[in-house]
Amino acid sequence: MNAFSSILGLIVAIVCAIVCRNIATSKGRGPTLWAILGFLFSLIALIIILILPRKSAI
Repeated sequence: MNAFSSILGLIVAIVCAIVCRNIATSKGRGPTLWAILGFLFSLIALIIILILPRKSAI
């Protein structure tokens, strides 16, 4: 059961990293930073990047 939980947690972290990277790219934000944040903080980072507005080009 412990190995299953670890693998499941790793899969969730990787999926969140990919999703955060894609959303960050579409909003004009740093995809590498958000991929790392998505991997480390999973759902928290995903919620934050969803709330953040698009970065305006000034």
